[in-house]
Amino acid sequence: MTELPPGTAALPLGTPLRRSYDLAADALADRLLRRQPVKIALWALSDYAGEEHKAVYLLGTGTFDLLYTGSTGRGVGTVRARVYEHRRDPRKAEVTWVLVFPMRRDADVEQAEGEVGRLLGRPRLSRRIPRPRLTG
Repeated sequence: MTELPPGTAALPLGTPLRRSYDLAADALADRLLRRQPVKIALWALSDYAGEEHKAVYLLGTGTFDLLYTGSTGRGVGTVRARVYEHRRDPRKAEVTWVLVFPMRRDADVEQAEGEVGRLLGRPRLSRRIPRPRLTG
């Protein structure tokens, strides 16, 4: 097994956070670029070298307190930049970690964010969860 960088921790099997991660990753299915069940401490985010162009992410605090679900599709380094924007929001001052779901370039990340947010019970700092699009 490859050693994880400082400030990151693998999500242990059987824990509530890992179960939520797996549930969300299963729902994202083939839109997911890769699974990475790793919690990244905000203090270590500057070293996160994610090469994804799009992502869904979860922000939280403590062991499992999920606070926010978001998405971004702004290009490489997108997660780091978007989380830094959130850090300026005083409501999110308690956030200590992020989970990243790297998405394929052709994925609709806003719809994926909505699915994950609804699936995980609408995190308390998520003001708006994207609605499902009607097809047909």
